[in-house]
Amino acid sequence: MSDTCTPDPTPNWVGAWYAAPIHMRPAGLTGRTLRQIVHLHAGGEQIRLRLSNRYGDRALTITSVSVGRVLFGLVLQERSVQPVLFHGQETASIEAGADISSDPIHLHVEALSNLAISFVVAEGDILTGHFVATQTSYVSIPGNFSTATAEILTAAPTLTALEEILTAYPLTTTAWWALTGIDVLPEKPPINAVVTLGDSTTDGYGSTRDTNRRWPDYLARRLAAAGETPAMSVLNAGIGGNELLAYRTPLSGEATLHRLAWDALEQPGVTDLIVQIGINDVRSDASASSIIDGLQQLATWAREKHLRVFGTTILPAVYTPEQAVRWQTVNAWIREQGPQWFDAIFEFATALQHPEGGAKLDPACDSGDGTHPNDIGYQRMAEAVDIAQLTGNLSV
Repeated sequence: MSDTCTPDPTPNWVGAWYAAPIHMRPAGLTGRTLRQIVHLHAGGEQIRLRLSNRYGDRALTITSVSVGRVLFGLVLQERSVQPVLFHGQETASIEAGADISSDPIHLHVEALSNLAISFVVAEGDILTGHFVATQTSYVSIPGNFSTATAEILTAAPTLTALEEILTAYPLTTTAWWALTGIDVLPEKPPINAVVTLGDSTTDGYGSTRDTNRRWPDYLARRLAAAGETPAMSVLNAGIGGNELLAYRTPLSGEATLHRLAWDALEQPGVTDLIVQIGINDVRSDASASSIIDGLQQLATWAREKHLRVFGTTILPAVYTPEQAVRWQTVNAWIREQGPQWFDAIFEFATALQHPEGGAKLDPACDSGDGTHPNDIGYQRMAEAVDIAQLTGNLSV
């Protein structure tokens, strides 16, 4: 169920940032102002926000919504703060189960820059969001501080102004709440989007907070540095604990096969899909044959939507001996038979495998738990992607 606020005469919107929605626990945010920080992978002259109440049990009302380019922390660049309207109104009510988009906002944004989105949670609690942001955002004391803060931040930030801001926003969160997407109208279209669909590894668990060192971020920087035309945006549709086949807990998201439609196939401007999934299926004792069947189904559905779809080998991790056998079996199929189903296979497992081989992670790439990569590991994953295969950088 969706509600687009303003009919868009231009078909060139492309996703610049995305956070796959999950069912969140209540956090008592009603009556507070949120200032959420996101990192864009595409730039443009106009933007629009996407918000979701997919898992809400009642309407969610937000008001005093604004956006601004980040200078540092809570501080925004001078004269960058813009109000956000919905059907021309300052307040939006998002029905339970619904998604909405804002009216277009005239604000120039650059790729690989940070944007702040502020709004007041007027009525209802937020039950839809993204739990592992690996990014600090800010929560106010009770009250509407969106407009007042904007007025402070558009001037040179004095110590007094900074003290007022910190007093207004004493709390932090490392989740994103209700905000699911930022789209841009590129200055020089076309820009395509590649969706990275996966679990906590794609989500960036174990990377350094507030530094944008998830493997999709490294990939976005590689694509930007390549300078090819058309350019590509990278949309991160990773969810911690996610499984290809099963839905186990609200925080781990719906099964990849189920959420594929809204988290990948329906993204604005999407032409390519990179699939990184299977660790949690292996560790949850799904059979190798069922995982292979699921990957075949996913690739088939993506190709029916005319996407280029890329498989990846499952990373080494902490596996039992029985799980390690399944890991080897599935990866053998991906390497040998995967090209019949995917446009190409990217070798993530070998890039992060222990020097002695086997199912263990290279210590140089280990964030500390034997399963999740660190910044070095995530950079290796991005480097394992053959960007020449992607639609926006096709040179073969």
